[in-house]
Amino acid sequence: MPAHESIHEYYLHQHQNIEHYLELCMSFAEAELVHELRLSIKKLRAFHKLAEELFLKEKGDRIHIKHRVRDLYKIAGQLRDTQVQLQLLASFGEQTGIDYSEFQKWLLRREKKRMSRFGRKPKHELSHATTQITHQKIGDGLALATDETILNGAGKVLKGLYTKAKNLAAGEMSDRNLHMIRTITKQMRYILNIMHHSYPDFKFTEVSLNSLREIEAVAGNWHDCLVRIELLGKYIEKSDFKEDSGKFKYQKFYAACKAELDIVYAETYQLVRKELVREK
Repeated sequence: MPAHESIHEYYLHQHQNIEHYLELCMSFAEAELVHELRLSIKKLRAFHKLAEELFLKEKGDRIHIKHRVRDLYKIAGQLRDTQVQLQLLASFGEQTGIDYSEFQKWLLRREKKRMSRFGRKPKHELSHATTQITHQKIGDGLALATDETILNGAGKVLKGLYTKAKNLAAGEMSDRNLHMIRTITKQMRYILNIMHHSYPDFKFTEVSLNSLREIEAVAGNWHDCLVRIELLGKYIEKSDFKEDSGKFKYQKFYAACKAELDIVYAETYQLVRKELVREK
């Protein structure tokens, strides 16, 4: 089973991509650049998940891996969510013909604050030497590992993640569980993408890549609807409406968004259960 680009080379590319997109975002964090930065970080975290199973057995190694990108990922996520909400608000305004410029200005201020944080150092930033040691350890491990070790390790990681997602999907219907399912299935998709990139013939039979993509799409829509409710609620709570008509307009908007969220929530869980909780 010959590899195309080695998994070690692919891993190094993710570090290069993060540095590239971070530099661009620090100059101007536009929506597409933030998306590419987060995508690169997600791929790197998938490598970390795989590396933990293959050769990082000590707790300290796992902590270093997680802290290395946590703050940056969180800031980029908040910025991405805000930028998505600006796009959704513009679309909703065009469809209804109703002016929500006050909420738009509030979102723009929020976006500007998040953009300014890209120039700051993370609170829990590890020393450059520490992160380089961890990076070197993973890189060396992937370079030296045999194909059999990588293939077996990837299968084991994916099986464990699938079992977690399946158990959550079969359990209580809750926001927390759906958040966890969304995170886990994303991890699975990125690990599968890594394996298919370097090992095109790699197979995982428990769930298809297409099913994971479908879950990601509907769960992403649910997430965006949920974020809209959260941000709109914060805006209404903090706003001092001079006229009752203004407050009523946003309360009506909130009610419409909540109704849409309830529909999307049910549709998402229905698909998740269909794709994950199946008799083999």
